[in-house]
Amino acid sequence: MELRHLRYFIAVAEAGTFSRAAARLRITQPALWRQVHDLEGELGVRLFERAGRGIRLTSAGEGLVDRSRELLDGVGQLAEHAQAIRSGDVGTLRVGGSPQVIQSVLAPFLARYLKSRPGVDVHLVEEGGMRTAGLVERGEVHLALALRRGDDHLEGRPLFPVRALAAMAPSHPLAHRKTLEVIDLRNERLLLLRQGFGTREMFDGACRIAHVHPRVVLEAGDPQSMLALAETGLGVAIVPSTVRFNDRRIRAAPILHAGASLGMWAWVVWGPRRFLTAHARSFIDGLVDHTRRIYPGRKFERRAPPVPRPISAQGTSP
Repeated sequence: MELRHLRYFIAVAEAGTFSRAAARLRITQPALWRQVHDLEGELGVRLFERAGRGIRLTSAGEGLVDRSRELLDGVGQLAEHAQAIRSGDVGTLRVGGSPQVIQSVLAPFLARYLKSRPGVDVHLVEEGGMRTAGLVERGEVHLALALRRGDDHLEGRPLFPVRALAAMAPSHPLAHRKTLEVIDLRNERLLLLRQGFGTREMFDGACRIAHVHPRVVLEAGDPQSMLALAETGLGVAIVPSTVRFNDRRIRAAPILHAGASLGMWAWVVWGPRRFLTAHARSFIDGLVDHTRRIYPGRKFERRAPPVPRPISAQGTSP
């Protein structure tokens, strides 16, 4: 059975004669009769019977004409839905990111993105910055905002630099410094993020090279709890520049190692074999444009050397 059989059946039922229906459909009357006859043969019932000079639906035809209309309406809605998906108006998008990135980058961006595409359902998955790329590799998300080590096989576009910052109370002896070297923190009580966060891995790596043995008094998964402790003078929190300081009375300085900024670039990444839907492409383009104009930690750019931009990428456009 083909959809045209149902359309022809409904047209004949509405016109009352094969001749009028054929004229409306712009096909010959014998061709229309054959199509309806084929449908009757496939269904195993007669759909029409003669009534004077015209025809009328049989009892079986009356039972099937409304159902046929429903089926054609459903097909039409399906086509409209598919068109909406192609145009990016509807669909589901799973996006991974660290808690800080979700709070400071995705939250304000999504507020604008979803206004323009209310039919897109965005699901967020939280993971540590260095582990978000793994969500893409395992197929758990379509896109992720990630710090890249350089050994993945993903495609992506760079977004903005993420710096390691030292945050402390205004009364701390180092609070007046515009930047801090890793070695300056060798005797400080340090509040660090747990393993798996990009800032932690960057800081640990710099400490090993500088032969600094950090004095760790807290390892946490929430940078806001670290900032709360640092604000009271209980230590120096090592946090990423994606963290939101809100109205805290705290000072933060970019961390350097041998004069170079300690930082990496955040990327939006996706699998090289994944088909990107229209709404995924628009999400990527919008996010790149958003972070080109504003991104967390931008105020530190003039206070420290730039974080080197990525030289190349597996993919530079979605």
